[in-house]
Amino acid sequence: MTILNVRKKTGHLALAFTLGTGVFLAVNPACADPGVYIGAGYGISRVDNADFSDNKAVMKAFVGGKFNDYIGIEGAINDFGEVENAVYSSSLKGNSAALLGYLPLTESFDLYIKGGQLWWSDKVTVLNTYEDTIKGNELFYGLGANFHFNKMISMRAEIERYKVELNAEEIGVNIDNSTDVDVASLGIAFGY
Repeated sequence: MTILNVRKKTGHLALAFTLGTGVFLAVNPACADPGVYIGAGYGISRVDNADFSDNKAVMKAFVGGKFNDYIGIEGAINDFGEVENAVYSSSLKGNSAALLGYLPLTESFDLYIKGGQLWWSDKVTVLNTYEDTIKGNELFYGLGANFHFNKMISMRAEIERYKVELNAEEIGVNIDNSTDVDVASLGIAFGY
């Protein structure tokens, strides 16, 4: 791969994300490898930059499609588990949709970045006296790598960051809370 080819791929990827029209700016259809995939992932999370050793299990199921070697979309159902301290407990779940940009490095290995929207639901308990389910939506982003065993099976490793905003108006208690949820996960995908 020449430096010119690497610059060309990087330039196309940056342009697609910047303009938000990656699907319509698809590069060279002759090298496109379209397809649909489904999969599942399991990982650990940390809240507000805490140590991953205080991890909570995170699970997700996802379905996606690649328009070509560089652009794709993905939807997921996420279960972030439960976190708690002496004052507050939270059980967070959500659905997400994302646009992905891929950088193929070899026939069997690629890197990707993703950005999208998370629609979340959080069952909140404060001081064991107040309980409610709060809903919201926030942007999220992530990056990862795919290793393709063959055209149908691949393994992925990824890191994602979700931000969840809670305020006094939403939960009726004098609390303002912005929580960063980082997720590190491994997954397997089956392509069609």
